[in-house]
Amino acid sequence: MTLQVSWHQGVEALDRLEDDYARLLSDCSGTTLFNEWSWIRAAAKFLVPAGREVRTVTVFERGILVACFPMTVGRESIAGLPVRTLRPLGYPLSDRIGLPVLQGRTDVRAALIDTLVDSKRSDADVAILSELPAHAGFRTPTGAESEWRAPYVKLCGRAPVLNVSDPRKLEASLSKTLRTRLSRSRKKVIATGQAGFERLTPLPSHVPDLLRTIATIEDVSWKGKAGVGIFSSSKRYDFFREVSLAFAASRRLEVLLYTINDRVVSYRYGFRVGRTFLDYNFAHPIELDDLSVGRLLLAEAIQTASASGIDTFDASRGSLQKPNILTDWTSETIEHDEIWLFARSLWGELLRLAVVKAKPFAKRVLKREEAA
Repeated sequence: MTLQVSWHQGVEALDRLEDDYARLLSDCSGTTLFNEWSWIRAAAKFLVPAGREVRTVTVFERGILVACFPMTVGRESIAGLPVRTLRPLGYPLSDRIGLPVLQGRTDVRAALIDTLVDSKRSDADVAILSELPAHAGFRTPTGAESEWRAPYVKLCGRAPVLNVSDPRKLEASLSKTLRTRLSRSRKKVIATGQAGFERLTPLPSHVPDLLRTIATIEDVSWKGKAGVGIFSSSKRYDFFREVSLAFAASRRLEVLLYTINDRVVSYRYGFRVGRTFLDYNFAHPIELDDLSVGRLLLAEAIQTASASGIDTFDASRGSLQKPNILTDWTSETIEHDEIWLFARSLWGELLRLAVVKAKPFAKRVLKREEAA
């Protein structure tokens, strides 16, 4: 059967795909909340940086959409070189994503990837796909791929995942170190005042006030001070307001609050997907670091999760440099990869050499120099 592969430029072209895209996602097994229309459409509205534009690749078969990947294209510097890149729409705020390809259609997936590396059609030197789970299938390229065509796969994170379906088993599995830390922190909080915990599934009408509350906390957290929080710019704030309203309407927005003397001192902002809580973001004031209010909030959230209909706590992302606090409870993780699909062109091959060969070589030389 003939597959029709096309590129669509701009937000208006993306909007025309909304209904087809929704039907496609209902038949995809590997996509996530961060592939959903509410997320990517808000990203198209608020998160496209200056110098980049929305570009969507589609694959149709007999008039039916069988693959669709909304992306952005633009120029950035990589390994000191000016490079035209394709990135998923929503980057860098999307956590774990999947390839929106009709389930079981490896031929469609191959056609999609082939288009991404065709510089004449994609107008890009490389497609960089971040936060794909290890089971997405890029770690074992097919034998038909020559070495220069095979994707460059780089581990970019480990997202901790915790089964909370059995509270007694979970309590018994806590390490002595964690028990001690929680006990000491609770004693410190008790000496300060009355602690409280809330699990909120807000209605859209409650979202504006709730976002203002947690954004205020982020402002005085280390994330706010470093300018890396999810509310660190007006565009990001507007993005999360729109996303929060959309997921609140479907009762999938969930916010956890920890209070001392009725003052909110820590939050966890996330989403309910079935019986899984996606623990997207959290923060607390720097001044309360000594009380470990963030860890206490997580402990309360985990302890009460099963009774709230949650079986799994999923961080949905995890830094290699600064592990998520959920690792205090579990060593189980989902590895995330960053996939580099270099264009089939001379410039794409030169870029591959610069990224895959030259950059690691330079790092090894620097390490030897530092050790000398």
